[in-house]
Amino acid sequence: MNLVDLVTSQLTGDVLGKLGGLVGTNESQTRAATSAAVPALLSVFSKLASTNSGANQLASSLGGLDLKMLGNLAGLLGGGQASGLGSLGGSLLSSLLGNNLGGLVGTLASFLGMQPGISKTLLTYLAPIVMGVIANQFKGVKPDASGLQRLFSEQQDNIKAALPRGLSLADFDVSSVARGGETSPARGVHRHEEPAAGGFPAWLPLLLLPLLGLVGWMLWPKPQPKREVVVAESVRREGPVVVDRTAVIEREGKKVEGVVQETIELAPGVAEAVKVGESLTGLFGNLTKVLGGVKDEETAKAAIPQLNDFAPILESLQKSTGALPPDGRSTIAKMVGEKMGGLQKIIDAVMAIPGVKDLLGPVVTPMIETISKLGL
Repeated sequence: MNLVDLVTSQLTGDVLGKLGGLVGTNESQTRAATSAAVPALLSVFSKLASTNSGANQLASSLGGLDLKMLGNLAGLLGGGQASGLGSLGGSLLSSLLGNNLGGLVGTLASFLGMQPGISKTLLTYLAPIVMGVIANQFKGVKPDASGLQRLFSEQQDNIKAALPRGLSLADFDVSSVARGGETSPARGVHRHEEPAAGGFPAWLPLLLLPLLGLVGWMLWPKPQPKREVVVAESVRREGPVVVDRTAVIEREGKKVEGVVQETIELAPGVAEAVKVGESLTGLFGNLTKVLGGVKDEETAKAAIPQLNDFAPILESLQKSTGALPPDGRSTIAKMVGEKMGGLQKIIDAVMAIPGVKDLLGPVVTPMIETISKLGL
């Protein structure tokens, strides 16, 4: 049994074609990239499992996978669930590797000669696939730390042999993740204190700092306290909203400008409509940013995974809008009408670029149709 072969056997031509469409590479580029990315991921997971804490963390992530869902890769990558698979992979890599994920992405991108964003997208789609194969080796038994350490010990030679020549992960360190994010000093670097100039010990200024701070505090002019100012409460989105207004207050025969509070009761459903409106505004902003970056076929392919990531957000907006009372839905419909014109101009300009409409049309068109119906 060879873990690398088990993973690559699932990456058929159909799967690679759909994966390339999501990542923005052709089939030959995708095949070359996965031949490096798969053993790289296995190598990193092997290093993570080499410590008890890392192995426990990996076992916990493996135990939460839906292996039945991962059994149909072609369906996942070719359907509406592709964004869900990418989100799952991103969450897994972030929780397992933390800040070290950037190092893996950069190393792989440099080796493959591709942009780091494409390298990261590829890894996020491959991570659940690789972890699904690992989990399947336990034959229905929940993965544990000792079992993972034994498995990777047996597969160490296979993983090393599969790494392409020139791709080295020898310096890749996941020990800080295994320790819960604690970092260690760099190897070979030793800290020591040098005497300060003039022969004074380096610690002497540190001893004087508190004294200097105390003297400065005593000499610094103190602000006069404000009278008759009511401290404002934070504005809440649910229930009554507390707002501040400036007023002139008369106290002991003197008029003083101060802040008083006013409580406004929101009509039923307005607070929920505000939340939906904030999410909708964010979606329009993200769509504008992603589509505005499309300049040619290559950038259009790179935009597809980002656009697919908006699918869960749009689905949530549909449910939230549908649950609003009539006044809330009409507010959302009005907001969509106001914002859709600007976004549509960007879409029309992007679709006019040669070759882009065939790539982005199947993704963007149903998304815009769904947004246009919100609140109706």
